[in-house]
Amino acid sequence: MHVISDAFEQAVADFKKSHGLHHVIAFSGGASTDLPGVASDDPLQAQFGQVQKERELRIVRGALNILRHYRVAILTGGTRFGFPKTAVEVACEMELKTIGVFPQTAHEKGYVLQELDLPLCVVPRFGGSTWGDESSVFCKLLDAVIVCGGGAGTLIEAAHLLKMNESLLKYEQPVKVIIPIHGTGGVADGLPFVWGKQEIKTACMPQTPVLSGKDAAVYIQERLDLYNL
Repeated sequence: MHVISDAFEQAVADFKKSHGLHHVIAFSGGASTDLPGVASDDPLQAQFGQVQKERELRIVRGALNILRHYRVAILTGGTRFGFPKTAVEVACEMELKTIGVFPQTAHEKGYVLQELDLPLCVVPRFGGSTWGDESSVFCKLLDAVIVCGGGAGTLIEAAHLLKMNESLLKYEQPVKVIIPIHGTGGVADGLPFVWGKQEIKTACMPQTPVLSGKDAAVYIQERLDLYNL
């Protein structure tokens, strides 16, 4: 049953408590695997999709082979497309608990993954449901996020996290860690150049390129001090 309410933080807190979890690690990235400039029925599209999928699998498995040894839940956009789907697939394969945050429109269109342990449906406060309604909730629930590629939705999340981290840093609270995977294109490659306060980006992002899921997980280990939990 989907949770459809304003009590997302409480729902996740209860979920973490019931399963003995300490942190929420998110995966954010593109849901589309289309190759720009190529017709949708061109065989090259299928080949490109296979390559994209294999790259996503390697990134997620590289990260979760390390993070699976800690008490973490995996957070995604919860839909059956692209990087969110890959992250949930690998998390389930490794018997990790999964959380999905998605807008009401995704639920209505049947886009939500059935494998999620905790589905969180974001109902708009006004107007109709649109993609992006879920971004602020997604950002508030995570402790760290690994970013692979990504378009406008991922950019919204990244910008929101940077803004949140301004306040968190000001009041000496733990920042939300952002790890873009270098070389995956889209938002992940653009994040180091996104306009914002350099001290905020320095506080929450790696200062050298992270090239693999494994390296991203090692960075998370250190930043969240997972060794001591």
